[in-house]
Amino acid sequence: MILFARRTILAGMAAAAVSGQAAPVLADETPIRVAYVLADSMLPALYAEEKGYFAQAGLKPEFISVQGGPAAVSAVASGEADIGYAAPIPPINARLNGVPMKMFLQLGQEATPDHTFIWLVTSKASGVTDLAGLKGKKIAINANGGLCDLMWRDHLATVGMSIEDVELLVLPFPEQEAALQLGNIDATCTFNPFYASMLSNAELGAVTIGNGMLADLSEPLMSDAIFATDDWLDANMAVATTFAQVMDKARKELLADRPALEAAAVEFMELTPEAAKSFNLPFINQDMTIPDGEVQRILDAMVKTGMHPGPLSGSDFSVAIKY
Repeated sequence: MILFARRTILAGMAAAAVSGQAAPVLADETPIRVAYVLADSMLPALYAEEKGYFAQAGLKPEFISVQGGPAAVSAVASGEADIGYAAPIPPINARLNGVPMKMFLQLGQEATPDHTFIWLVTSKASGVTDLAGLKGKKIAINANGGLCDLMWRDHLATVGMSIEDVELLVLPFPEQEAALQLGNIDATCTFNPFYASMLSNAELGAVTIGNGMLADLSEPLMSDAIFATDDWLDANMAVATTFAQVMDKARKELLADRPALEAAAVEFMELTPEAAKSFNLPFINQDMTIPDGEVQRILDAMVKTGMHPGPLSGSDFSVAIKY
């Protein structure tokens, strides 16, 4: 049984180069506090902890569950966590707002047509069956300035709409399914395990009207990241590299063992055994290194959709480590 710190950290906004050398052996039980949003990309980390892989590598992680990416950023910026996991937008916004923070690993990527892991969903009761039908409707995001904020802006633009054409509500991911079913919102942005739950809810009658962080995903694009402050990365290059090595081991093991992946999805994602049969880890590339070009595409979309006036350079927001 894994003991996690299940605390909710209020959202708010409060790396120098990391060596490419292999991590030296760490002292036993080197602590590392990880603020994370429960999402499919984090499954290998939770699996690795239960298997004892972090302990074998000399790490003693504490996993701190938060309600969204901005909350993970806030935890890292305040020193309550050492590293964070979220979509790329919150750590990008943190740096734009003066918080010295960089992404150092990407865990998931998306590409159309069949490798998307974030969805726009409406309810049967809303009567909305496509993006164009959302004009004047209530749509949910989990936090301002997050991935879902960008996703809605980018997808609405494909039908000639802007975020001003809808009523935007902020609602934590775990509360969105009930809000859809009750009619408090008409549509939302979601990912697994919440998406799988919505699809299995016959009373809700979920309708998928969009998929992928950006409307154009003809080329793979990173969809989430591990990040830390510049100071922490400066002082803890060995810890960051070791964390990456453990993640790499767990990812490869789960990919090679379908029954183990499904069992982990049931245990950690709280999926039913039936839903776990269609569960997949949300990545295309094995390599977790973040190329500047990946971040640049996200920054360009933020500028295009009005989230930032620009210009922005991808090299300012991430650092590559070799593991």
